[in-house]
Amino acid sequence: MIERSRLKAIQRLAGTTLADNGLLSSLPVRPKEFAKNIGINVIPFHPTQRDISGCLMVAGNTFGIGYSTAIQNEGFQNFTVAHELGHYFIDDHPSAVLVDGKHFSRSGYISKDRYEREADAFAAALLMPWKLIDPILRRSAPGFEAIKALSDACESSLVASAIRYCEVTDECVAAVVSHRGVVEFMTASESFKQLPGIDWLRKREQIPGNVPTHRLGTDMEWVGSCEVALEGSLLNQWFPDAAQQEVEEDVVGLGSYDRTLTVLITEAAPEEDDDEDSEERGDGYIERMKEGRFRPRK
Repeated sequence: MIERSRLKAIQRLAGTTLADNGLLSSLPVRPKEFAKNIGINVIPFHPTQRDISGCLMVAGNTFGIGYSTAIQNEGFQNFTVAHELGHYFIDDHPSAVLVDGKHFSRSGYISKDRYEREADAFAAALLMPWKLIDPILRRSAPGFEAIKALSDACESSLVASAIRYCEVTDECVAAVVSHRGVVEFMTASESFKQLPGIDWLRKREQIPGNVPTHRLGTDMEWVGSCEVALEGSLLNQWFPDAAQQEVEEDVVGLGSYDRTLTVLITEAAPEEDDDEDSEERGDGYIERMKEGRFRPRK
């Protein structure tokens, strides 16, 4: 994890970088064009290893950014270039990652490496600055609809958009990326983290066999076709120690990336308050169900 003060500093740096270059007026940011405008060469390449997403290079005083063409997805490539810009702009990154004049980054989003985590944080704030995404999120229904709206407006990948959404939303939501029924990583909003009985899904754990994500995510033809399924399950099907409450489970095939994105959204844990307030929250839950914002278990 990045310390909160360090994360805020990196996000401010991304915002300052946008402001200093006149890029805080509208979306999308388009990092390839931005990099070229500040004198960085941007080059597509086909990597020797599929999980290599991009690289930052330096020769003398000339910098270059390479991005992989192995995954034909503009949002993925935009995040890759923004990530390499993170290595370029963050204070101590160039001296740390460019020891040999070239640094390769690997896809996956959740890395144990401090520099990769920080570059990801910079990229998310650069592509999806809060000032410009706040209106988008306010007018979008919670969950996958908001993530898709963010992805479309920012020309960012669905996975990057899901991570950013979980970071800034007040909704009780989590996002899980999996490959053939095996977890790659999980991220969640603060309110989701506070749900009683939540046991964090970790890399290489199996997706529970009784949820729609397992059925759909192991169908690689379905995943490759970029299908979207709006499903439902129960919280304790995902997390055995959690409550038996309805969960909206939106499952998305990520095409050539070969992964599945799952968005889980449910009701936040009720605050300890008087009975009258509890009844009002219950009424609100029923209304959201009627509006289709939460779907019953399939």
